[in-house]
Amino acid sequence: MALTIPVAHDFICPWCWAALLQARRLQADFGVEIDWRGYELFPAGLYWPDYPPTPERPHNRPDTPSRFEFLLAADGVTMPDVVRPKKMRTYNAHQAAEYAKTEGVGDAFIERLYRGFWENGLEINKPEVIRSLATGSIRDLDALDEAVRTKKFKKNIVDFDDDAYANGVYNVPTYWIGGERLAEQPYSVLAAAVKRFIEESGGIGLYHALDFPAVPADRPYIYVNMVSTLDGKILTGKRHEHVHDLGSKTDHLLMKRIESSADAVILGAESLRATSPKWNPRAHTRVVVTKSGDLPAEAEFFKHGAPFVATPGSAEFPLPAGAKILRAGGVTLDLSLLLYKLRQSGVRRLLLLGGSELNAQFFAADLVDELFLTLAPKIKLGRDVPTLADGEALPREAVQKYDLLSHEAIGNELFLRYRRN
Repeated sequence: MALTIPVAHDFICPWCWAALLQARRLQADFGVEIDWRGYELFPAGLYWPDYPPTPERPHNRPDTPSRFEFLLAADGVTMPDVVRPKKMRTYNAHQAAEYAKTEGVGDAFIERLYRGFWENGLEINKPEVIRSLATGSIRDLDALDEAVRTKKFKKNIVDFDDDAYANGVYNVPTYWIGGERLAEQPYSVLAAAVKRFIEESGGIGLYHALDFPAVPADRPYIYVNMVSTLDGKILTGKRHEHVHDLGSKTDHLLMKRIESSADAVILGAESLRATSPKWNPRAHTRVVVTKSGDLPAEAEFFKHGAPFVATPGSAEFPLPAGAKILRAGGVTLDLSLLLYKLRQSGVRRLLLLGGSELNAQFFAADLVDELFLTLAPKIKLGRDVPTLADGEALPREAVQKYDLLSHEAIGNELFLRYRRN
């Protein structure tokens, strides 16, 4: 399994032209794959100013290279001397690149678009130019045209500024390598990071660079992470016992990576009681839901970050030291109000960690945007053993559908990522 390096990019960025050449070196030197992620620097809703001309330098002042010129010198790159379109937006080019991925030629076609713009001065956002560059590379040119025309892959393109910043992207190119985000760096820095990551992770690159669509205004973007047996059970012992033996060391590694992508985690009190008291989530904000107040007060969960206890407004109980109450609803928990309060407090991404009843409440309210599911090669059985989500059954016409975003087999486990369609 080749290590995949995600790269946030935009075709009109000169740093990204250098990144294309860097990516080819990384592929040759380390056998990595590149996951090009479209980030549009100047989307239609963003003001694009006219930049003033560069002021003249005093005649006796020597040249001083810019950061970009330093990078070109370090990487041995010469910029093509070509007249290129001014103020060209790139939305259509990114749409075309996303379509090319569906035919398995995304990497090669993205290079065609880059070379068309930087080496040949083509206006690669025009549909007719896109079609011309796609000829001989993409099989179904009409499907390509349709994808561009209908903005089929709108959710895959991230806009500057706010949505990009939410993903930790402040400059393009940005590389995700292991737990690092590296922006506008020379090849030597990138190569060193890849070497470190291969040594530390054994080459398992899955989930090390997660990105997500735009966040709703009234609640966080919500995703679930669970591991289950082949028959759908989410524990190996009893409800109150830990499940550390359900997933492998790889599953535990990937769970931590998914945690790292969240601003906050939320789980039920029973799940917290069944978790190791040493568990300290990577997210700063952590929320446990309870009505009874039966909480493991000595758990590390409450000793770090910003711990909250979410409960209906009528519940009364002593709080663990360091925790704050987060009330929502009357007799029962009002999920919409709870999520609104979290969103207003700055939580943009919320990771839901179970258990099955809390998961069911979120699913029943159609609040789950994504699901990360690990299938462990085990069978548990049991009529009353909890599954990923229990609760009341949905009627046939309300059954929810999810799109498969990725699937990866590592050892005997299968790692699946789904998004609500």
